[in-house]
Amino acid sequence: MLFHMRGIDFRFILPIILAVLIGIIVSFAVQGFISFVSFFESYLRGDNHILLGLPKPVLIISGPIIAGIIVAIIFKLANLDKWHGPAESILASHVPTKRPNTEAGLLSTLASAVSLAGGASVGQYGPLVHFGGVLGDYFSKLLKDQTPPHILLACGAAAAVSSGFGAPIAGLVFAHEVIVRHFSLKAVAPILISSIVAYTFSSEFYEMKPLLETTIGGISEFNEIFLLGILGILSGLIGAVYMKGLTGPLKIPKQIPIFFLPIIAGTICGILGIFLPELLGLGTETIRKLIANPGDTSYLSLLLIGKLFLTVICIRLSLFGGIFSPALFIGVCTGSLFAFLASSFLDVNHSLFAVAGLAAVASTVIGGPISMLLIVFELTSDYNVALGAGISICFANLVSSKIFGHSAFDQILLNRNIDIHLGRDRLYLASVKVIDILNKNYIRLVPEHNIEEMIKILSSSNVSEGYVTDPKGKLLGKVSLPLLLQLKNKEESFDISHYQNYLFLNSNDTILQAIDKVKDFVGESIPVIEENGNILGIISESDLFNSLLMAEKERNEEELS
Repeated sequence: MLFHMRGIDFRFILPIILAVLIGIIVSFAVQGFISFVSFFESYLRGDNHILLGLPKPVLIISGPIIAGIIVAIIFKLANLDKWHGPAESILASHVPTKRPNTEAGLLSTLASAVSLAGGASVGQYGPLVHFGGVLGDYFSKLLKDQTPPHILLACGAAAAVSSGFGAPIAGLVFAHEVIVRHFSLKAVAPILISSIVAYTFSSEFYEMKPLLETTIGGISEFNEIFLLGILGILSGLIGAVYMKGLTGPLKIPKQIPIFFLPIIAGTICGILGIFLPELLGLGTETIRKLIANPGDTSYLSLLLIGKLFLTVICIRLSLFGGIFSPALFIGVCTGSLFAFLASSFLDVNHSLFAVAGLAAVASTVIGGPISMLLIVFELTSDYNVALGAGISICFANLVSSKIFGHSAFDQILLNRNIDIHLGRDRLYLASVKVIDILNKNYIRLVPEHNIEEMIKILSSSNVSEGYVTDPKGKLLGKVSLPLLLQLKNKEESFDISHYQNYLFLNSNDTILQAIDKVKDFVGESIPVIEENGNILGIISESDLFNSLLMAEKERNEEELS
């Protein structure tokens, strides 16, 4: 074989080779995405505006509306039920049966690029992370999963973070902390290589302008430690409000077609953009300005509330994009506002507090405190700045986790009744239906049998339980050989009403649900029935136990190897 030679197994090299390829391709894809947005932005919002010559307010409002129309067309033609993002990547890395949809991932990335080009208040990193994950998973499909799919998916996600931020170590940690949620030796090497390759190619072939360009400076006064802790608490509250807006209940009138929602969001963006153009798009330049020079409280408050409101509107009304970049914007506004107020009483390092707020809010949204800490460190190359930001990150995540939860992505999955915190084994059990392990070899009885006949049938079959059905297969009752033997008159007719109290499973139950239902069960088997009452087959406790052991074995092989 290709990876076997003279008794030596060279398959361990395959993940490394694929990691390098994924790093290169994702690097070019990320930079291509950024170039695409920049190019079309000039025609929708810039000097080459397609409506150039019209009044400035018209030019500002038209960009997001045009983007909304294009995104609506993509959504309608693609026949998608939802846009795909990091939540799908996280789910795919935990449940093998939930592989990312390549076409949906590519179209979602395209939609986010159009949204950004038009000035929607969304981000780029989330779609890029999922796009990288989709590419990694696609490589795995091409090679028939010779390398575990979730490892290549994580390689793509790490490469996207590394190329987008210029932070290769943060890319490695992000993939483990946010996507796969565990560390294993066989995953670390390919993910790190992919992240480093992506960063190297991006810095070699493209001009990478760092987000944090100014000299920040670390903690200069002891009292700043306490203030950074308070900022962390405030950031946790702001982050929780932001995530609640992104994932909370939202009732949209049924009269409004779903594909029309992005146009509504674009219109709202355009109207607010007339008064505060800083709210449109990524807002990277505004972030840099606020880190370098604080604004006044009213301006900062308007930016914070406006960005939070607009991003929630865009995401909830399907003008698709990421939620991480807006979190950076909201965070820097929070930190700057706090520093401005604190400076009335104490001398504080404004830039440090702005960066700390940026990191704190963003870390709560993605559920990656260590990743965010490393991003700050790699972008500033200043250990003291990372320490200061780390204090706020710590308190922010403590607060937001208690109020809201681990991250916005986790809540998105919870809204679909998927609890990612169940763990890889339990998530697998929750993804497999009981009908997938069904045993159709069971004893069928009919009401016309008398007690003695039933005893003979069960005894000759070496089973202790049988199922009474009608001619159409509807389950009428369940009989047990020990109970039948206790009856005195065995020649009397069978009374079905005495045998209708039994445990059963529904055909749409998962193995995880079944395990919970049968925890107090005593017997040989449990029937599985359809909604119409027809019996499909039986499941034993042994079947469920074997499924549980298999799930735990796969988890241990992955997480402990």
